Amino acid sequence: MRVGVNLLGLSQDKFGGAEQYIKNLILNLANQDEDIELFLFLKENIDILPNQIKKFVFKQPVRQFQIYSAIQMLQLDLWFCPLHKSYLSAIPVPTVVTIHDCLHTFYPEFVPGGLEGNNEYYKKFAQSFDAVITVSEFSKKSISERLHIPKEKIHAIHLDVAERFNNATNLRTKELIKAKYKLPDAYALYPASYNQHKNHLNLLKALVTLRDRYKKTIPLVLTGYFYKGNQLLPTIINFLNEHHLTEQVKILGYIPEQDLPYIYRNADFLIFPSLFEGFGLPLVEAMKTQTPIVCSNRGSIPEVVDDAALLFNPESAEDIAMKMMNALNPMTRIELIQKGNERANAFSWEKCAKETLSVFRGVLS
Repeated sequence: MRVGVNLLGLSQDKFGGAEQYIKNLILNLANQDEDIELFLFLKENIDILPNQIKKFVFKQPVRQFQIYSAIQMLQLDLWFCPLHKSYLSAIPVPTVVTIHDCLHTFYPEFVPGGLEGNNEYYKKFAQSFDAVITVSEFSKKSISERLHIPKEKIHAIHLDVAERFNNATNLRTKELIKAKYKLPDAYALYPASYNQHKNHLNLLKALVTLRDRYKKTIPLVLTGYFYKGNQLLPTIINFLNEHHLTEQVKILGYIPEQDLPYIYRNADFLIFPSLFEGFGLPLVEAMKTQTPIVCSNRGSIPEVVDDAALLFNPESAEDIAMKMMNALNPMTRIELIQKGNERANAFSWEKCAKETLSVFRGVLS
């Protein structure tokens, strides 16, 4: 099976959820015993991708006829688009795409292009999809209902996280990371990009509620990539200043992937107030670093955590505050860590790759 993988939209600017998915899936697909040969289509040579896999780097700008010619020259059997909205029309071989979620249909005001613009995009390409891979049963249901793609074409395949989250057990490294980032002795951790649906402001309102109503101060560490000109970050900083939270909340920005597991290990718990997730990788990262989880009850989040978390209404600062207080109870922490350890076993890149390969085979048969 000769598979072309469309990574023309991939860059090395940051390493987020999509990049993690692509890197680990491709590596595990390549390691399968099956007769599969991958050909990666790129605009630049990406360091995170394995060297043993064939790469085709196109000079910019890339013309569609160049891609079609390469597909025919390489005698590809299948075209795979694991990147969001990276689809091409009239591909001469069967096409499998990944759609992580359809956030724009739930919160169109948070997504460039809004509801109509994004719906038109999917309407244009959906007929050419032979199969769709998504990352949760929640996303499968919403993609079918809201993008009008037949449910039988959609396959829900859970993700995993990097192996380093399993191996972050070195106590000396844990202390070095704590010193490197000047982390407090105890803190709640929220790793998220600064987008509206990540719901940072309600989390900060919960901190104010804890401090002013319950006389409880819980330090918060925020990590996550933000680009210059991000509109939400100044609002967050203004809120911190106005409510005298600047000493309590530490904004670290983007954390290199090798350091992140120990940011979790040093935390008291993960706080995850997102209004919407197609999957939610930080939830699995927390489970695999034995970090208790306190999280939103929206989107795919309850599906991913199962019973291994304290759930709250993300639109209620009061509910967020109460669940954060509960997470400090020693017996609650022990129970959450135990359940997180058990739930973590459900996620595996090898399993993800095997299920993805099964989708490829189904399309070709």
